[in-house]
Amino acid sequence: MPGLIAGRYELVEVLGRGGMGAVWRALDRTLDREVAIKEMSLPQGLDDEQVARIHARTFREARSAARLDHPRIVTVYDVVEEDGRPWIVMQLVRAEGLDKAIAREGRLPPDRVASIGLDLLDALGAAHAAGVVHRDVKPGNVLLRDGRAVLTDFGIATVAGDETLTQAGAIVGSPAYLAPEQARYQKATPASDLWSLGGTLYAAVEGRPPYRRPDVWGVMAAVLADDPDPLQHAGPLAPVLHGLLRKDPEQRMGPGEAGRLLSQIAQGGSRWAPPPAAPSVAPPSPPPHDVTLQSPAAPTVATPLAPPRRERRVPWPLVVPAGIFTAALFAAVLSILVFVNDGGNESKGGESPSSRPQAGVPAGYERYRGSAFEAAVPKGWKKEPSGDDVTFTDPTPGVRRAIAVQLVSIRSGDAGDGLATAARQMKNDPKEFPDFKQERFTRNIPYQGGQAAELQFTFTKQGTPGRARMRAFEFGGGFYQVTLLAAQKDWQPGVAHFETFLRTWRAPS
Repeated sequence: MPGLIAGRYELVEVLGRGGMGAVWRALDRTLDREVAIKEMSLPQGLDDEQVARIHARTFREARSAARLDHPRIVTVYDVVEEDGRPWIVMQLVRAEGLDKAIAREGRLPPDRVASIGLDLLDALGAAHAAGVVHRDVKPGNVLLRDGRAVLTDFGIATVAGDETLTQAGAIVGSPAYLAPEQARYQKATPASDLWSLGGTLYAAVEGRPPYRRPDVWGVMAAVLADDPDPLQHAGPLAPVLHGLLRKDPEQRMGPGEAGRLLSQIAQGGSRWAPPPAAPSVAPPSPPPHDVTLQSPAAPTVATPLAPPRRERRVPWPLVVPAGIFTAALFAAVLSILVFVNDGGNESKGGESPSSRPQAGVPAGYERYRGSAFEAAVPKGWKKEPSGDDVTFTDPTPGVRRAIAVQLVSIRSGDAGDGLATAARQMKNDPKEFPDFKQERFTRNIPYQGGQAAELQFTFTKQGTPGRARMRAFEFGGGFYQVTLLAAQKDWQPGVAHFETFLRTWRAPS
Protein backbone atom coordinates (compact mmCIF):
# COMPACT_ATOMS: atom_id res chain seq x y z
CA MET A 1 0.00 0.00 0.00
CA PRO A 2 1.59 3.30 -1.01
CA GLY A 3 1.98 5.79 1.86
CA LEU A 4 2.10 8.77 -0.48
CA ILE A 5 -0.41 9.21 -3.29
CA ALA A 6 0.61 11.13 -6.43
CA GLY A 7 3.64 12.45 -4.57
CA ARG A 8 1.35 14.77 -2.64
CA TYR A 9 -1.25 13.10 -0.43
CA GLU A 10 0.05 11.34 2.69
CA LEU A 11 -2.27 8.59 3.96
CA VAL A 12 -2.81 8.91 7.73
CA GLU A 13 -5.58 6.55 8.82
CA VAL A 14 -8.47 4.49 7.48
CA LEU A 15 -11.88 6.01 8.22
CA GLY A 16 -13.83 3.08 6.82
CA ARG A 17 -13.64 0.05 4.57
CA GLY A 18 -16.10 -1.63 2.26
CA GLY A 19 -16.35 -3.94 -0.70
CA MET A 20 -15.16 -1.26 -3.15
CA GLY A 21 -12.19 -0.01 -1.16
CA ALA A 22 -11.50 2.30 1.73
CA VAL A 23 -11.79 5.94 2.75
CA TRP A 24 -8.62 7.45 4.23
CA ARG A 25 -7.87 10.58 6.17
CA ALA A 26 -4.85 12.09 4.47
CA LEU A 27 -2.64 15.18 4.48
CA ASP A 28 -2.30 17.28 1.36
CA ARG A 29 1.37 18.27 1.64
CA THR A 30 1.10 20.86 -1.10
CA LEU A 31 -1.71 22.88 0.49
CA ASP A 32 -1.07 21.73 4.08
CA ARG A 33 -4.65 20.64 4.72
CA GLU A 34 -6.43 17.46 5.68
CA VAL A 35 -8.44 15.69 3.00
CA ALA A 36 -10.31 12.44 2.58
CA ILE A 37 -9.23 10.01 -0.12
CA LYS A 38 -11.41 7.25 -1.51
CA GLU A 39 -9.34 4.25 -2.56
CA MET A 40 -10.99 2.13 -5.25
CA SER A 41 -10.63 -1.65 -5.02
CA LEU A 42 -12.30 -3.94 -7.53
CA PRO A 43 -13.73 -7.46 -7.19
CA GLN A 44 -11.52 -10.39 -8.08
CA GLY A 45 -11.96 -12.13 -11.41
CA LEU A 46 -12.30 -9.11 -13.72
CA ASP A 47 -10.26 -9.11 -16.90
CA ASP A 48 -8.07 -6.23 -18.06
CA GLU A 49 -10.76 -4.77 -20.29
CA GLN A 50 -13.33 -4.69 -17.49
CA VAL A 51 -10.84 -3.10 -15.10
CA ALA A 52 -9.95 -0.45 -17.67
CA ARG A 53 -13.63 0.36 -18.21
CA ILE A 54 -14.31 0.73 -14.49
CA HIS A 55 -11.26 2.94 -14.02
CA ALA A 56 -12.32 5.09 -16.97
CA ARG A 57 -15.76 5.46 -15.47
CA THR A 58 -14.32 6.39 -12.08
CA PHE A 59 -12.17 9.15 -13.57
CA ARG A 60 -15.07 10.53 -15.60
CA GLU A 61 -17.51 10.53 -12.73
CA ALA A 62 -15.06 12.04 -10.29
CA ARG A 63 -14.52 14.84 -12.79
CA SER A 64 -18.27 15.34 -13.04
CA ALA A 65 -18.54 15.48 -9.25
CA ALA A 66 -15.75 18.06 -9.10
CA ARG A 67 -17.99 20.40 -11.10
CA LEU A 68 -20.33 20.68 -8.12
CA ASP A 69 -19.80 23.59 -5.72
CA HIS A 70 -22.54 23.73 -3.10
CA PRO A 71 -22.56 23.98 0.71
CA ARG A 72 -24.75 20.86 0.99
CA ILE A 73 -22.40 18.73 -1.15
CA VAL A 74 -19.02 17.31 -0.13
CA THR A 75 -16.47 18.77 -2.54
CA VAL A 76 -14.34 16.57 -4.80
CA TYR A 77 -10.89 18.15 -5.14
CA ASP A 78 -8.94 15.78 -7.34
CA VAL A 79 -8.74 12.32 -8.90
CA VAL A 80 -5.33 10.72 -9.37
CA GLU A 81 -3.90 7.37 -10.38
CA GLU A 82 -1.57 5.48 -8.06
CA ASP A 83 -0.67 1.80 -7.84
CA GLY A 84 -2.67 1.23 -11.04
CA ARG A 85 -5.90 2.47 -9.46
CA PRO A 86 -7.88 5.71 -9.24
CA TRP A 87 -7.97 7.58 -5.92
CA ILE A 88 -10.59 10.30 -5.35
CA VAL A 89 -9.51 13.25 -3.18
CA MET A 90 -12.32 15.00 -1.32
CA GLN A 91 -13.15 17.49 1.37
CA LEU A 92 -12.78 15.97 4.82
CA VAL A 93 -16.02 16.37 6.75
CA ARG A 94 -16.04 15.72 10.48
CA ALA A 95 -19.60 14.62 11.00
CA GLU A 96 -21.88 11.72 11.86
CA GLY A 97 -23.75 9.84 9.16
CA LEU A 98 -27.54 9.80 9.14
CA ASP A 99 -27.38 6.01 9.24
CA LYS A 100 -25.51 6.23 12.56
CA ALA A 101 -28.05 8.68 13.96
CA ILE A 102 -30.89 6.35 12.97
CA ALA A 103 -29.09 3.36 14.52
CA ARG A 104 -28.67 5.24 17.80
CA GLU A 105 -32.03 7.00 18.05
CA GLY A 106 -34.26 4.50 16.25
CA ARG A 107 -36.23 7.16 14.40
CA LEU A 108 -36.17 10.94 14.11
CA PRO A 109 -39.03 13.46 14.55
CA PRO A 110 -40.89 14.41 11.34
CA ASP A 111 -39.92 18.12 11.50
CA ARG A 112 -36.25 17.22 11.86
CA VAL A 113 -36.49 14.78 8.94
CA ALA A 114 -38.21 17.47 6.88
CA SER A 115 -35.25 19.80 7.49
CA ILE A 116 -32.86 17.08 6.38
CA GLY A 117 -34.99 16.59 3.29
CA LEU A 118 -34.83 20.29 2.42
CA ASP A 119 -31.04 20.28 2.63
CA LEU A 120 -30.84 17.20 0.42
CA LEU A 121 -33.26 18.71 -2.09
CA ASP A 122 -30.98 21.76 -2.28
CA ALA A 123 -27.98 19.51 -2.93
CA LEU A 124 -29.75 17.43 -5.55
CA GLY A 125 -31.15 20.51 -7.25
CA ALA A 126 -27.63 21.88 -7.70
CA ALA A 127 -26.35 18.56 -8.98
CA HIS A 128 -29.22 18.05 -11.41
CA ALA A 129 -28.85 21.58 -12.73
CA ALA A 130 -25.23 20.70 -13.54
CA GLY A 131 -26.32 17.52 -15.33
CA VAL A 132 -25.15 15.17 -12.57
CA VAL A 133 -27.28 12.36 -11.12
CA HIS A 134 -26.12 10.99 -7.77
CA ARG A 135 -27.53 7.44 -8.12
CA ASP A 136 -26.87 6.35 -4.52
CA VAL A 137 -28.77 8.65 -2.15
CA LYS A 138 -29.11 6.76 1.14
CA PRO A 139 -28.72 7.43 4.89
CA GLY A 140 -25.06 6.37 4.83
CA ASN A 141 -24.33 9.07 2.25
CA VAL A 142 -25.86 11.86 4.34
CA LEU A 143 -23.72 13.61 6.95
CA LEU A 144 -25.18 15.69 9.81
CA ARG A 145 -22.94 18.68 10.51
CA ASP A 146 -23.67 21.86 12.47
CA GLY A 147 -27.41 21.30 12.35
CA ARG A 148 -27.43 20.77 8.58
CA ALA A 149 -27.34 17.79 6.24
CA VAL A 150 -24.59 17.30 3.65
CA LEU A 151 -24.78 14.86 0.73
CA THR A 152 -21.70 12.77 0.04
CA ASP A 153 -20.28 10.23 -2.41
CA PHE A 154 -20.82 11.63 -5.84
CA GLY A 155 -18.01 9.27 -6.84
CA ILE A 156 -20.55 7.04 -8.60
CA ALA A 157 -22.52 9.91 -10.09
CA THR A 158 -23.01 10.05 -13.83
CA VAL A 159 -23.23 13.03 -16.14
CA ALA A 160 -26.67 13.17 -17.75
CA GLY A 161 -26.49 12.37 -21.43
CA ASP A 162 -22.97 10.96 -21.18
CA GLU A 163 -22.20 7.43 -22.27
CA THR A 164 -22.43 5.00 -19.39
CA LEU A 165 -19.61 2.63 -18.59
CA THR A 166 -21.28 -0.09 -16.57
CA GLN A 167 -19.40 -2.33 -14.21
CA ALA A 168 -19.53 -5.91 -15.40
CA GLY A 169 -21.61 -8.13 -13.16
CA ALA A 170 -23.03 -5.45 -10.87
CA ILE A 171 -25.33 -2.50 -10.73
CA VAL A 172 -24.31 0.59 -8.82
CA GLY A 173 -26.54 1.65 -5.97
CA SER A 174 -27.91 0.30 -2.66
CA PRO A 175 -30.78 -2.19 -2.91
CA ALA A 176 -33.05 -0.74 -0.23
CA TYR A 177 -32.87 2.76 -1.76
CA LEU A 178 -32.59 1.92 -5.45
CA ALA A 179 -35.29 3.38 -7.69
CA PRO A 180 -37.33 0.79 -9.63
CA GLU A 181 -36.10 2.06 -12.98
CA GLN A 182 -32.47 1.65 -11.83
CA ALA A 183 -33.23 -1.88 -10.68
CA ARG A 184 -34.42 -2.57 -14.22
CA TYR A 185 -31.09 -1.29 -15.51
CA GLN A 186 -32.66 1.78 -17.09
CA LYS A 187 -30.78 5.04 -17.10
CA ALA A 188 -30.80 6.87 -13.77
CA THR A 189 -32.44 10.31 -13.92
CA PRO A 190 -33.11 13.12 -11.44
CA ALA A 191 -36.41 11.37 -10.70
CA SER A 192 -34.39 8.31 -9.60
CA ASP A 193 -32.58 10.44 -7.03
CA LEU A 194 -35.96 11.68 -5.76
CA TRP A 195 -37.09 8.08 -5.17
CA SER A 196 -33.90 7.41 -3.22
CA LEU A 197 -34.45 10.63 -1.26
CA GLY A 198 -37.91 9.36 -0.36
CA GLY A 199 -36.44 6.08 0.83
CA THR A 200 -33.84 7.93 2.89
CA LEU A 201 -36.44 10.15 4.58
CA TYR A 202 -38.63 7.08 5.16
CA ALA A 203 -35.74 5.38 6.98
CA ALA A 204 -35.09 8.48 9.05
CA VAL A 205 -38.66 8.92 10.30
CA GLU A 206 -39.54 5.21 10.60
CA GLY A 207 -36.19 3.95 11.83
CA ARG A 208 -36.01 1.30 9.10
CA PRO A 209 -35.81 1.13 5.29
CA PRO A 210 -39.01 1.21 3.22
CA TYR A 211 -38.60 -2.48 2.36
CA ARG A 212 -37.56 -4.82 5.16
CA ARG A 213 -37.01 -8.32 3.81
CA PRO A 214 -34.88 -11.28 4.99
CA ASP A 215 -32.27 -10.98 2.22
CA VAL A 216 -31.11 -8.76 -0.60
CA TRP A 217 -33.05 -10.75 -3.19
CA GLY A 218 -36.28 -10.11 -1.33
CA VAL A 219 -35.50 -6.41 -1.04
CA MET A 220 -34.77 -6.04 -4.73
CA ALA A 221 -37.90 -7.92 -5.75
CA ALA A 222 -40.01 -5.83 -3.36
CA VAL A 223 -38.68 -2.58 -4.82
CA LEU A 224 -40.37 -3.45 -8.08
CA ALA A 225 -43.32 -5.61 -7.07
CA ASP A 226 -44.51 -4.26 -3.70
CA ASP A 227 -45.62 -1.01 -2.14
CA PRO A 228 -43.36 0.30 0.65
CA ASP A 229 -44.05 -1.15 4.08
CA PRO A 230 -46.86 0.76 5.87
CA LEU A 231 -45.88 4.02 7.57
CA GLN A 232 -46.29 4.12 11.35
CA HIS A 233 -44.50 7.25 12.56
CA ALA A 234 -44.29 9.57 9.54
CA GLY A 235 -47.25 11.77 10.52
CA PRO A 236 -47.25 14.87 8.27
CA LEU A 237 -44.44 13.41 6.16
CA ALA A 238 -46.69 10.66 4.80
CA PRO A 239 -47.89 12.57 1.68
CA VAL A 240 -44.31 13.46 0.76
CA LEU A 241 -43.06 9.90 1.17
CA HIS A 242 -45.95 8.45 -0.80
CA GLY A 243 -45.32 10.98 -3.55
CA LEU A 244 -41.56 10.39 -3.77
CA LEU A 245 -41.91 6.60 -3.64
CA ARG A 246 -44.20 6.24 -6.63
CA LYS A 247 -42.84 3.53 -8.88
CA ASP A 248 -43.59 5.33 -12.13
CA PRO A 249 -41.01 8.14 -12.42
CA GLU A 250 -43.43 10.20 -14.50
CA GLN A 251 -45.93 10.12 -11.63
CA ARG A 252 -43.33 10.74 -8.91
CA MET A 253 -43.54 13.93 -6.87
CA GLY A 254 -41.27 16.65 -8.21
CA PRO A 255 -38.76 18.72 -6.23
CA GLY A 256 -40.96 21.82 -6.19
CA GLU A 257 -43.94 20.14 -4.56
CA ALA A 258 -41.71 18.12 -2.22
CA GLY A 259 -39.87 21.26 -1.14
CA ARG A 260 -43.11 23.13 -0.46
CA LEU A 261 -44.49 20.35 1.75
CA LEU A 262 -41.18 19.79 3.55
CA SER A 263 -40.91 23.50 4.30
CA GLN A 264 -44.35 23.50 5.91
CA ILE A 265 -43.46 20.48 8.04
CA ALA A 266 -40.04 21.83 9.03
CA GLN A 267 -41.57 25.14 10.12
CA GLY A 268 -43.89 23.28 12.45
CA GLY A 269 -40.99 22.86 14.87
CA SER A 270 -37.60 24.40 15.50
CA ARG A 271 -34.82 23.50 13.13
CA TRP A 272 -33.09 20.40 14.35
CA ALA A 273 -29.78 20.50 16.15
CA PRO A 274 -27.08 17.84 16.43
CA PRO A 275 -28.45 14.95 18.51
CA PRO A 276 -27.56 14.87 22.22
CA ALA A 277 -25.21 12.27 23.58
CA ALA A 278 -26.75 8.99 24.63
CA PRO A 279 -27.67 8.75 28.37
CA SER A 280 -25.13 7.10 30.60
CA VAL A 281 -27.42 4.15 31.31
CA ALA A 282 -27.49 3.23 27.64
CA PRO A 283 -24.98 0.80 26.18
CA PRO A 284 -21.79 2.63 25.26
CA SER A 285 -21.65 3.93 21.68
CA PRO A 286 -18.50 3.90 19.58
CA PRO A 287 -16.51 7.14 20.01
CA PRO A 288 -17.15 9.78 17.34
CA HIS A 289 -14.69 9.82 14.49
CA ASP A 290 -14.01 11.70 11.31
CA VAL A 291 -16.40 10.79 8.55
CA THR A 292 -16.31 11.94 4.98
CA LEU A 293 -17.88 10.26 2.02
CA GLN A 294 -19.78 7.27 3.28
CA SER A 295 -17.46 4.42 4.01
CA PRO A 296 -17.54 2.54 0.74
CA ALA A 297 -20.45 0.16 0.63
CA ALA A 298 -20.08 -3.34 -0.66
CA PRO A 299 -20.64 -3.45 -4.41
CA THR A 300 -24.31 -3.44 -4.84
CA VAL A 301 -25.51 -6.78 -5.99
CA ALA A 302 -27.67 -7.15 -8.88
CA THR A 303 -30.65 -9.37 -9.45
CA PRO A 304 -33.26 -9.84 -12.09
CA LEU A 305 -36.19 -8.14 -10.55
CA ALA A 306 -39.93 -8.27 -10.66
CA PRO A 307 -41.71 -5.44 -12.49
CA PRO A 308 -44.31 -3.34 -10.69
CA ARG A 309 -47.72 -4.93 -10.93
CA ARG A 310 -49.22 -1.75 -12.34
CA GLU A 311 -46.53 -1.19 -14.98
CA ARG A 312 -46.49 -3.05 -18.28
CA ARG A 313 -43.28 -2.07 -20.04
CA VAL A 314 -40.59 -4.17 -18.44
CA PRO A 315 -37.07 -4.38 -19.84
CA TRP A 316 -35.12 -7.36 -18.61
CA PRO A 317 -31.73 -6.66 -17.17
CA LEU A 318 -30.15 -9.04 -14.72
CA VAL A 319 -28.27 -7.55 -11.89
CA VAL A 320 -25.91 -10.26 -10.74
CA PRO A 321 -23.54 -10.72 -7.83
CA ALA A 322 -20.05 -11.56 -9.03
CA GLY A 323 -19.38 -15.18 -9.82
CA ILE A 324 -22.84 -16.76 -9.73
CA PHE A 325 -25.78 -17.22 -12.05
CA THR A 326 -29.13 -15.83 -10.97
CA ALA A 327 -31.31 -18.07 -13.07
CA ALA A 328 -33.84 -18.57 -10.28
CA LEU A 329 -34.42 -14.87 -9.88
CA PHE A 330 -34.53 -14.34 -13.61
CA ALA A 331 -37.31 -16.91 -13.86
CA ALA A 332 -39.10 -15.27 -10.95
CA VAL A 333 -39.12 -11.94 -12.74
CA LEU A 334 -40.29 -13.44 -15.99
CA SER A 335 -43.04 -15.33 -14.21
CA ILE A 336 -44.41 -12.08 -12.81
CA LEU A 337 -44.50 -10.54 -16.27
CA VAL A 338 -46.25 -13.55 -17.77
CA PHE A 339 -48.54 -14.63 -14.93
CA VAL A 340 -49.19 -11.50 -12.85
CA ASN A 341 -49.26 -8.88 -15.61
CA ASP A 342 -51.57 -10.90 -17.84
CA GLY A 343 -48.73 -11.80 -20.12
CA GLY A 344 -48.08 -8.19 -20.98
CA ASN A 345 -50.84 -8.45 -23.54
CA GLU A 346 -51.85 -4.82 -23.50
CA SER A 347 -50.40 -3.76 -26.83
CA LYS A 348 -48.33 -0.59 -26.81
CA GLY A 349 -47.90 -0.42 -30.54
CA GLY A 350 -44.74 -2.50 -30.82
CA GLU A 351 -42.76 -3.06 -33.97
CA SER A 352 -44.66 -4.12 -37.07
CA PRO A 353 -43.43 -7.37 -38.61
CA SER A 354 -41.96 -7.02 -42.04
CA SER A 355 -44.06 -8.45 -44.84
CA ARG A 356 -40.97 -9.22 -46.90
CA PRO A 357 -39.36 -12.68 -46.71
CA GLN A 358 -36.12 -12.69 -44.75
CA ALA A 359 -33.26 -14.95 -45.73
CA GLY A 360 -32.66 -17.77 -43.27
CA VAL A 361 -35.80 -17.01 -41.26
CA PRO A 362 -38.57 -19.67 -41.12
CA ALA A 363 -42.07 -18.80 -42.25
CA GLY A 364 -44.01 -17.04 -39.52
CA TYR A 365 -40.87 -15.60 -37.95
CA GLU A 366 -38.89 -12.39 -38.27
CA ARG A 367 -35.26 -11.70 -37.47
CA TYR A 368 -34.47 -9.78 -34.32
CA ARG A 369 -31.13 -7.95 -34.51
CA GLY A 370 -29.64 -6.78 -31.24
CA SER A 371 -26.25 -5.37 -30.34
CA ALA A 372 -24.85 -8.76 -29.32
CA PHE A 373 -26.89 -11.39 -31.18
CA GLU A 374 -29.63 -11.98 -33.72
CA ALA A 375 -32.24 -14.71 -33.86
CA ALA A 376 -35.63 -15.54 -35.36
CA VAL A 377 -38.69 -14.70 -33.24
CA PRO A 378 -42.39 -15.23 -33.99
CA LYS A 379 -43.88 -12.40 -36.00
CA GLY A 380 -45.82 -9.91 -33.95
CA TRP A 381 -44.29 -10.80 -30.58
CA LYS A 382 -43.61 -7.75 -28.43
CA LYS A 383 -39.95 -6.89 -27.96
CA GLU A 384 -38.63 -5.21 -24.82
CA PRO A 385 -34.87 -4.66 -25.25
CA SER A 386 -32.57 -3.31 -22.55
CA GLY A 387 -28.95 -3.23 -23.69
CA ASP A 388 -27.88 -6.78 -24.52
CA ASP A 389 -30.98 -8.17 -22.76
CA VAL A 390 -34.40 -8.54 -24.30
CA THR A 391 -37.72 -10.23 -23.64
CA PHE A 392 -40.20 -11.35 -26.32
CA THR A 393 -43.83 -11.73 -25.28
CA ASP A 394 -46.68 -13.38 -27.15
CA PRO A 395 -49.39 -10.68 -27.44
CA THR A 396 -52.23 -13.12 -28.17
CA PRO A 397 -55.10 -12.44 -25.71
CA GLY A 398 -55.35 -15.13 -23.06
CA VAL A 399 -51.93 -16.60 -23.92
CA ARG A 400 -49.20 -16.53 -21.30
CA ARG A 401 -45.89 -17.17 -23.02
CA ALA A 402 -42.53 -15.39 -23.32
CA ILE A 403 -38.89 -15.94 -24.26
CA ALA A 404 -36.27 -13.82 -22.50
CA VAL A 405 -32.53 -13.35 -23.05
CA GLN A 406 -30.19 -12.29 -20.28
CA LEU A 407 -26.51 -11.54 -20.57
CA VAL A 408 -24.70 -12.66 -17.43
CA SER A 409 -21.47 -10.77 -17.87
CA ILE A 410 -19.35 -13.07 -15.76
CA ARG A 411 -16.48 -14.86 -17.47
CA SER A 412 -15.89 -17.50 -14.84
CA GLY A 413 -18.26 -20.24 -13.80
CA ASP A 414 -19.98 -23.30 -15.20
CA ALA A 415 -23.38 -23.19 -16.91
CA GLY A 416 -24.42 -26.53 -15.46
CA ASP A 417 -23.39 -25.59 -11.93
CA GLY A 418 -25.28 -22.33 -12.26
CA LEU A 419 -28.52 -24.00 -13.29
CA ALA A 420 -28.12 -26.71 -10.65
CA THR A 421 -27.84 -23.98 -8.03
CA ALA A 422 -30.89 -22.28 -9.51
CA ALA A 423 -32.90 -25.48 -9.24
CA ARG A 424 -32.04 -25.79 -5.55
CA GLN A 425 -32.97 -22.15 -4.97
CA MET A 426 -36.35 -22.54 -6.64
CA LYS A 427 -37.08 -25.79 -4.84
CA ASN A 428 -36.39 -24.05 -1.53
CA ASP A 429 -38.46 -20.97 -2.39
CA PRO A 430 -42.13 -22.07 -2.36
CA LYS A 431 -43.26 -18.45 -2.20
CA GLU A 432 -41.88 -17.59 -5.66
CA PHE A 433 -42.22 -21.09 -7.14
CA PRO A 434 -45.14 -22.96 -5.57
CA ASP A 435 -45.26 -26.63 -6.56
CA PHE A 436 -41.79 -26.44 -8.12
CA LYS A 437 -40.85 -29.74 -9.73
CA GLN A 438 -37.72 -30.36 -11.76
CA GLU A 439 -38.53 -32.27 -14.94
CA ARG A 440 -35.17 -32.34 -16.68
CA PHE A 441 -31.61 -31.15 -16.16
CA THR A 442 -29.00 -31.70 -18.86
CA ARG A 443 -25.34 -30.74 -18.95
CA ASN A 444 -22.83 -30.71 -21.81
CA ILE A 445 -25.20 -29.82 -24.65
CA PRO A 446 -23.08 -28.90 -27.69
CA TYR A 447 -24.02 -25.35 -28.58
CA GLN A 448 -22.29 -22.28 -30.06
CA GLY A 449 -18.93 -24.03 -30.03
CA GLY A 450 -19.12 -24.87 -26.33
CA GLN A 451 -21.12 -26.81 -23.75
CA ALA A 452 -24.53 -25.50 -22.71
CA ALA A 453 -26.83 -26.69 -19.93
CA GLU A 454 -30.63 -26.82 -19.71
CA LEU A 455 -33.09 -26.93 -16.84
CA GLN A 456 -36.82 -27.62 -17.28
CA PHE A 457 -39.34 -27.42 -14.45
CA THR A 458 -42.99 -26.90 -13.61
CA PHE A 459 -44.53 -24.65 -10.97
CA THR A 460 -47.70 -22.72 -10.15
CA LYS A 461 -48.08 -18.93 -10.31
CA GLN A 462 -51.22 -17.00 -9.41
CA GLY A 463 -53.06 -20.34 -9.37
CA THR A 464 -52.01 -21.09 -12.96
CA PRO A 465 -49.85 -24.15 -13.75
CA GLY A 466 -46.69 -23.05 -15.53
CA ARG A 467 -43.58 -24.55 -17.10
CA ALA A 468 -40.14 -23.16 -17.89
CA ARG A 469 -37.02 -24.20 -19.77
CA MET A 470 -33.73 -22.39 -19.25
CA ARG A 471 -30.57 -22.73 -21.32
CA ALA A 472 -27.25 -21.25 -20.15
CA PHE A 473 -24.25 -21.03 -22.46
CA GLU A 474 -21.16 -19.02 -23.36
CA PHE A 475 -21.23 -16.76 -26.38
CA GLY A 476 -19.03 -13.90 -27.51
CA GLY A 477 -16.97 -13.89 -24.32
CA GLY A 478 -19.87 -13.83 -21.87
CA PHE A 479 -22.53 -16.15 -20.47
CA TYR A 480 -26.10 -15.94 -21.71
CA GLN A 481 -29.30 -17.34 -20.33
CA VAL A 482 -32.35 -17.89 -22.55
CA THR A 483 -35.61 -18.78 -20.84
CA LEU A 484 -38.94 -19.99 -22.16
CA LEU A 485 -41.77 -19.56 -19.67
CA ALA A 486 -45.43 -20.29 -20.35
CA ALA A 487 -48.66 -21.47 -18.87
CA GLN A 488 -49.02 -25.24 -19.22
CA LYS A 489 -51.82 -24.83 -21.77
CA ASP A 490 -49.57 -22.64 -23.94
CA TRP A 491 -46.41 -24.68 -23.54
CA GLN A 492 -46.06 -26.89 -26.61
CA PRO A 493 -46.13 -24.16 -29.29
CA GLY A 494 -43.70 -22.24 -27.11
CA VAL A 495 -41.19 -25.11 -27.25
CA ALA A 496 -41.12 -24.89 -31.05
CA HIS A 497 -40.54 -21.12 -30.84
CA PHE A 498 -37.79 -21.64 -28.24
CA GLU A 499 -35.97 -24.23 -30.32
CA THR A 500 -36.21 -22.07 -33.45
CA PHE A 501 -34.89 -19.12 -31.50
CA LEU A 502 -31.87 -21.09 -30.27
CA ARG A 503 -31.25 -22.70 -33.66
CA THR A 504 -31.12 -19.31 -35.41
CA TRP A 505 -29.06 -17.55 -32.73
CA ARG A 506 -25.86 -16.06 -34.12
CA ALA A 507 -23.63 -13.01 -33.97
CA PRO A 508 -25.24 -9.91 -35.54
CA SER A 509 -24.51 -9.51 -39.22
